[in-house]
Amino acid sequence: MLDSQSHKKLKDISESGVAFLEQELQALSARYLQRCQELPLVHEKHTTLVKLYAGTKKLHQAVGEGKVADAIFAIGATLIGCSQMAVLLTQEQWNNVAFIGAVGLDPEQMKVMQGNARKVIEEASPGSVYIRGDAKKTECLFLSLGITACVPFWLDATTRGAIVFFNLVPRGRELDLGDRELLKLLSVFAGPCLAARKSNGINRTKMELK
Repeated sequence: MLDSQSHKKLKDISESGVAFLEQELQALSARYLQRCQELPLVHEKHTTLVKLYAGTKKLHQAVGEGKVADAIFAIGATLIGCSQMAVLLTQEQWNNVAFIGAVGLDPEQMKVMQGNARKVIEEASPGSVYIRGDAKKTECLFLSLGITACVPFWLDATTRGAIVFFNLVPRGRELDLGDRELLKLLSVFAGPCLAARKSNGINRTKMELK
């Protein structure tokens, strides 16, 4: 449901700028709302469109307020139903990884991420959301770390990141179409949104890698 042209235009936030990003998010949320209103409540795509509308609204508001990481965690918690997440960044010249933030992780999960954060980012295929059971290439690594979903993104030309989800479906339910589309939404917009406000207090607590 995401516009591939938007994906292209959002690759380099330095060229597109914050105003373009906010305009794109606002237009996208309006489009989702319009499509919701055109469909009956019982339509199979209605719930998905409602989730995408709510997700784009949260990101749009977060860019203006400089609270993008909080919005990512809110989308994961309230719209997808995951309470254990982390956002990671790495650059080619760094010898370590930055924690943008984390919620709900216990000490053991934090230790796991400290020792494997760079490996997780490098194994995540750019532009391809990992969900446990869907992919085989990185299944062993993510299974061993207890990761159930990983959303890779680019902050800029040299900075890669990932949103990592633990226990994404703790009650054993399968992810629905809306959940999957929200993860795709984050893969497209998380990087540009973080880049737009990277000077406004992103907490890059660097972790030494083992």
